[in-house]
Amino acid sequence: GDIDQVLPFVGSELCLKRSQLPEPAEDEYYWRDLIGLTVVTDQGVVLGPIADIFETGSSDVYVVKGADKEYLIPAIADVISKVDLAGSRMIITPLDGLLDL
Repeated sequence: GDIDQVLPFVGSELCLKRSQLPEPAEDEYYWRDLIGLTVVTDQGVVLGPIADIFETGSSDVYVVKGADKEYLIPAIADVISKVDLAGSRMIITPLDGLLDL
């Protein structure tokens, strides 16, 4: 293919059917599957749903909308303990000070 053929599409969004996407690898998830999951600490404290996700240079960050506060949760193995898509929740182990920001 010719690179010039794709230039008109740079910056565009693609819409694909789920059936057209490859299955994610173990411990990988599509953003659309994570949006709306309820985030709960390993101590049972419900923080709220994942409302948005954004990319940083090193990892994604989950924006969790709490009742009175917004939490920014880094998508790193030290924090994300379990993703339970069937149960619509994500269990996290907050690093010291993470929820105080």
